[in-house]
Amino acid sequence: MELRELSTETVTDIYNQYMTVDFPPDELKPLARILYTMETGLCCAYGIYEQDELRGYAIFILPEGANYGLLDYLAVVKEHRGTGVGHAFFEQIDDVLTAKYPLLRGFIIESENVGSAVDASDRRTREKRISFYRQNNCTMTPLGSKLFGVTYSILSYDFDKRTDVCASLDDLDRIYAAMFKKNHYEHNVELWDDSQVSF
Repeated sequence: MELRELSTETVTDIYNQYMTVDFPPDELKPLARILYTMETGLCCAYGIYEQDELRGYAIFILPEGANYGLLDYLAVVKEHRGTGVGHAFFEQIDDVLTAKYPLLRGFIIESENVGSAVDASDRRTREKRISFYRQNNCTMTPLGSKLFGVTYSILSYDFDKRTDVCASLDDLDRIYAAMFKKNHYEHNVELWDDSQVSF
């Protein structure tokens, strides 16, 4: 499998064909917003291909000069789930991102907080998602966020695999400050580090 950077035209096709099915409406940004962030350089997208067949896709938020970005969306095309596509993505993403962003140290992943699950089924889904990331060298951090009422645990994927290296609260803050309009950031974004005092 191979990772390929995607154009806005291909992302538009993927959004309309797959993303509207793969993500619930309250998790999916408007297409116009995704395309705008691609055009301004805040966002980039990659497809996971087997020859010329799309197997999965990922969208990143990568603020200019930041040490860490955000894996905003990652999904595997439905008929290819459970076939190792997600693992192939993590096997290749270090080289792909560092070739384009040499100062980047890694990226963070938001995963809905297990303790905030609404029922046992929801809890299992959240635990399964976190387990997948941890199997692919992502580290659970003491960081957390609450965005527009949804509470997230924060994982860190680091190109340097030493256990003492991971994203910081400042890295997280820089990403959200770049992602959201000032008014939304001030009123709908709450961050914390359980190893320190509240932020």
